[in-house]
Amino acid sequence: MSETPIPYAGGRNGPTRILQLHTRRGVIAKAGVTVGIDGAHYHQRWGRAAFEIPADKPVHVAVSQGGGRIGVAATVLAPEQPSELEYRGPAALYLSGAIGAPGTVKQRGCLLQLAIFALVPLLALALVMVIGVLLSR
Repeated sequence: MSETPIPYAGGRNGPTRILQLHTRRGVIAKAGVTVGIDGAHYHQRWGRAAFEIPADKPVHVAVSQGGGRIGVAATVLAPEQPSELEYRGPAALYLSGAIGAPGTVKQRGCLLQLAIFALVPLLALALVMVIGVLLSR
């Protein structure tokens, strides 16, 4: 986790609070993530990071991979909500990520990846069997 929170880029003098963001990789992931806080972008490593955010207004939080094109997930954090979020990258890069309260976020695409990884060996085995039958004639 960042020892010092990343300052809010919105130039406010009002009350602030600290957003704790925990980013977790998907099955396939880029080297890091881009975190957007009210339109300001920060390139971060996977794991925990702390950001200073306004305490008295809603804050738009977005997380993505690959320069904002992969695994995109966004939410608006209201002043009355706890200032802790979790992001999970998707299991396949063409799917969106998921962001929400810690412990409530599920990785998207796990069943699809499992189906793909299970189907490919089965199809290969079926192909080998068909070739074996054709060659034995």
